[in-house]
Amino acid sequence: MPQDPGPTSNHALAVLVILAAIFFLSFEGLRPPAPKPASVPSSEFSAARAREILNRLVGDGVPHPTGSAQNDVVRGRVLDEFSNAGYLPTVQTGFACDEQGDCGTVQNVLARLEGSDPGPAVLLAAHYDSVPAGPGAFDDGAGSATVLEVARNFKSLPQPRHSVIFLIDDGEEAGLLGARVFVNQHPWAKEVRAVVNVDSRGTSGPSLMFETGDANEWAVRFFAQHAAHPVTSSVFYTAYKQIPNDTDFTVFKAAGYQGLNFANIRDVVRYHTPRDNFGNADPATLQHHGDNALTSLQAFANSDISNPPKSEAVYFDLLGSWTVHWPATRTVAIASSAAFLLLLEIACLFYKKSLTGPEFLWGFLAWPVSILAVAIFAFLLSFILRKTGAMPVPWTAHPNPAQVAFWSLAIALLSFTALRFASRAGFLGLWSATWIWWALLSITLAARFPGLSYVLLVATCAAAIAGLLLILRPKASSLAAILPLAVSAMVGFPLALLLYQGFGGRALPLIAVVVGLLLSPLAPLCADVQRARGLSLLALPWFAGATMLLASFAAIVVPAFSAKAPEHVNLQYVQEADSGTSQWVIYPASTHLPEPIRLATNFRAQESGAFPWIPDPAFFAPAPHVEVAPPTFTILESSELPARRRYRALLRSERGASEALVMFPANSRIDSVQAADEPVQSQTDSVRQSQKGWYSYDFYAMPAKGVELSFTLPVGKPVEVYVLDVTYALPLEGMFLLKSRPLTATPFGEGDCTIASRRVQLLP
Repeated sequence: MPQDPGPTSNHALAVLVILAAIFFLSFEGLRPPAPKPASVPSSEFSAARAREILNRLVGDGVPHPTGSAQNDVVRGRVLDEFSNAGYLPTVQTGFACDEQGDCGTVQNVLARLEGSDPGPAVLLAAHYDSVPAGPGAFDDGAGSATVLEVARNFKSLPQPRHSVIFLIDDGEEAGLLGARVFVNQHPWAKEVRAVVNVDSRGTSGPSLMFETGDANEWAVRFFAQHAAHPVTSSVFYTAYKQIPNDTDFTVFKAAGYQGLNFANIRDVVRYHTPRDNFGNADPATLQHHGDNALTSLQAFANSDISNPPKSEAVYFDLLGSWTVHWPATRTVAIASSAAFLLLLEIACLFYKKSLTGPEFLWGFLAWPVSILAVAIFAFLLSFILRKTGAMPVPWTAHPNPAQVAFWSLAIALLSFTALRFASRAGFLGLWSATWIWWALLSITLAARFPGLSYVLLVATCAAAIAGLLLILRPKASSLAAILPLAVSAMVGFPLALLLYQGFGGRALPLIAVVVGLLLSPLAPLCADVQRARGLSLLALPWFAGATMLLASFAAIVVPAFSAKAPEHVNLQYVQEADSGTSQWVIYPASTHLPEPIRLATNFRAQESGAFPWIPDPAFFAPAPHVEVAPPTFTILESSELPARRRYRALLRSERGASEALVMFPANSRIDSVQAADEPVQSQTDSVRQSQKGWYSYDFYAMPAKGVELSFTLPVGKPVEVYVLDVTYALPLEGMFLLKSRPLTATPFGEGDCTIASRRVQLLP
């Protein structure tokens, strides 16, 4: 057996062609399917028909947050769509609060298709409310249109075994309130065993199956059997459990429902802005949502859903064509078996004296050095790009140069490090040590985070099998490196391509590390490159390094914002009733005031916002006084308790604002809070830390009579609370600011608003 069976020029060319082809296939696998025309049979989901529904719902482009008059209009349109599809829809009205202190009265729309068997039911859900800043054509108008088109599809399909409930709820943006009202108050909720939820964070991209319940082995099996174009990964599910993002599916999971959650995340720069409109709603993404929702709902509605087993799976799609899955409980055994086979192969190489101890040790050192080098330089490059203004916000107008820079950085450092170690470690030293590292990490992840482990585990298994070539057919030894490298790329490239869409610029260093990890099996092929004639891997680090430098320069010089991808800049008129002061307050996402707005009037920068619980930097300027009636917080009753005093108060917006808040300071020790006789959960430390320790109680869809709030405070210590109400527009005096906002800036989330505040002293 040769000591260092390095690649020939043909091998080097083959490796690059294979990796390029896998990258292309990974990119194509993330494309949603082509939209179907309205002429397809009524039993099939048609993006054209769903888009007509979407146009009727939100085509006017008017935002419709919970409690607004426009939300009533959209709700009426949803009712009409259900009626036209042959259903008898109903409206459920209820009040709910979440664990962050968000409360409100919401109105859900429901319809039902009876199944042939009595018993459990399945649920298809989306929400129809939008944020105040945007019309919500995709978040979640597309989800609502999907539910309505699927409901129409089911009228043309055979009667399902289980009853199907269609829920288009209200108040998702206000704290998942509509889902809470359905789960806690509607009699149908007790029948539900499985749910399919459709949401969005963007206006295009594939429909990702990114979340499941705790019986996901059962749910994923259905998805794998029926999804024509699956895009999914247990990495999404594992990561999503660690971050504080929620959809209605969070409420459904807490209620014990099993099922699937779908969302798209491309073009996130339009999320929660006026550009989330009908014109930007991608019909291909709508088709993918519909295909996933229809097939998943059919699978649940015609299967045994009475008592699904509570077991988890490891799963991922392969280039958007197949879903690979296995029980999570088997992951450690699979990883251990692959590691054992690798150890046997390496022992055989030592026995045949094809591999020496020093070569293995040099190879064992090479792998962590290369990954560590990629991580260090990736964070350094990220720091440089931030300091030069290339990444002032997580998602910029032109992210591709930055992504190319970090991919190229990983390739350059990985190949350079491998070449430096190749003369000492040789092909076999680098091959054996690389896969030992992979095997060790696979076992570790399989034990701790099985949902993440497949990224390493599948390629490790491929390496263990391909390693037999080193023993049985030494002349084909290069295949022992090429085959698992190709498997690593097929499994990992789609995940690397989605990282920026999911997490923005903060994920760029992670992208480099992931790419470096996925391509680390390239190291053995760098050994003995002197034998390669023509195309040499020696050129790879220099070519990749030059690409990284050019891409980094491009990332710095291209504008961070554009008219199609503007910066988030919210304008506020804030009036404090106690002092009589009024101010213009501006919150730019980049923390830099756009030049046209800066020239509009004299702004001063401040490190924190208009109120003591807002940590975001802002810009302030004096504003003219406008007659804005402040909210009232009237103490209706107080009573003595041991060491505490209980209050019953009425919060009311005197100007009819649809949102009002009460803020208690961090040291108030408020407890036993109830809103409209609904208990409000204690806010978590993480929630309070985000608002400097303050306790917030935010009420949406404020009734004209106000909302009663009861709570207790410790006796003997005065407490000053802030009371605010919010309307989602500036007064006419702010028109000059609206006109000064450039096309490269846009409102976001709550958007432009007028805030009236006052302070109230409580003396327990």
